Amino acid sequence: MYEQQNSTYCMKVSMSMTVEESDEGKCFSTKIRHLEKAEITHSKMITCPDIEDYMAPYKQPQMTWYKECERVEWRSAITVNTTHIWIPEVEEGDGGNYTCELQYGSRLVRRTTQLKVTGTVKGNSLIPMVSCHILYGPMT
Repeated sequence: MYEQQNSTYCMKVSMSMTVEESDEGKCFSTKIRHLEKAEITHSKMITCPDIEDYMAPYKQPQMTWYKECERVEWRSAITVNTTHIWIPEVEEGDGGNYTCELQYGSRLVRRTTQLKVTGTVKGNSLIPMVSCHILYGPMT
């Protein structure tokens, strides 16, 4: 719990959080990452999920974005903002894990979103990538 006050107001805030160890060799835990899907050639916005409670009002947060735990040079069409990444036209290589990192006092808060791309381009046509699950059991 923390307390914030000034001459005009005082408020106490409490929040719950899950702290999970990162997977070995990664900057995130696969147990608590978010999942998003996008189709090739469509646009996609990846937001930094559940981060609002850690952002101070009226202050621009210092957010850092990573892909597969590495700082990358984003292609020119991609817009990286404080709280989101905008991909105007998704490509197959855009799939992967996107991690946002925010300094919160003396701690780092990280959120990871796994982006699954749901199509491949062959020639000029879009071929959907479909995964099938066959369930065996009695037929009714």
